[in-house]
Amino acid sequence: MKFFHTADLHLKKGEEKRIEIFKWLIQKSEEYNVDFFIIAGDLFESDTDATQLRPEIRKMFEQTSAKFIILPGNHDEKSFSTRYDYGNNVIQLIQTPFEIIELNGLTICGVPYQNKRFSECIKNIPTGIDIMIAHGTLYDESFIFSMLEDEETKYMPMYPANLEHSARYVALGHLHSQNIEKKYKNTNVVYPGAPIALDTKCANPRFVYCVHIDDKNLSIEPVEIEISPYWSEKEFFVFPGIEKKIIENIESYLQKIDNKNVMPYITVKGFIGEKDKDFNNATRILEKKFREQFAGIRIHPDVESWDKIVQNTMVKTFVEKTKEFDDTLRLKIFEITFPIFSKALK
Repeated sequence: MKFFHTADLHLKKGEEKRIEIFKWLIQKSEEYNVDFFIIAGDLFESDTDATQLRPEIRKMFEQTSAKFIILPGNHDEKSFSTRYDYGNNVIQLIQTPFEIIELNGLTICGVPYQNKRFSECIKNIPTGIDIMIAHGTLYDESFIFSMLEDEETKYMPMYPANLEHSARYVALGHLHSQNIEKKYKNTNVVYPGAPIALDTKCANPRFVYCVHIDDKNLSIEPVEIEISPYWSEKEFFVFPGIEKKIIENIESYLQKIDNKNVMPYITVKGFIGEKDKDFNNATRILEKKFREQFAGIRIHPDVESWDKIVQNTMVKTFVEKTKEFDDTLRLKIFEITFPIFSKALK
């Protein structure tokens, strides 16, 4: 049995790029000749979007020979029901706390999103499951602590111990920013990441997973979504006297990007004079210049007042002593010291 695994498409009325990427995924599933297509939650941005888009999405489901296995997520928790017609090509796993089906000799268990801990949902789950599908937050210390401030970490929390020996392959959804592969004991666990960059944290290529499984073997292949744009973050530092050089450096950086899928997200930190509006205007002009090449480009000046900080006698003396250095060295020195000065003087 071969299947595709994705999640978190967040299809939304008026967001045509998301629909386009879903069509690409369906076409790619035909090329790979998959038997099933798993969507591990949040197919839709909201239940309202599901209502508006259901007729269109049903037609898309019917265009492929693969059957879709769909699980509700926290965004589209009420979008699936036996009352809603998604066509004969769709299997909805909507029973709580979990639902088990048999397909092609394999046991598949769906754990829809629920407002409770994952461990509560699966406490009566049987053994011998081949594929488990769930939508929630996996608290693995190797990656999750970098996301703890994110809204996406709240829902149906699960832990590695919950997944050990639970199934041969666990198809997860909910974390958007990157694709993640883990193995706990004999259980392979995968977050595919959102197939489209939903926010600036999605700063690497997007993937769908192709999984080949039978009663003995399991192989996992990430497939890059070639048409999906993603963010690339870059930070520059500025201080008075080198504003023009920093604008030139940003332009040079943008000119060297040859990947059409990259959406540059540039932050300019540092200090400029209180009356100096030219720098901010220059960043806006540069953003406009490259917008045709990078549709999602953002250049964000996040600067503080130079005039205010150099009023401090110690800082003023420090600046005077660095004037004999060239701009490159001064830039490195100021980039390290001035955020510390700024914080200390507040």
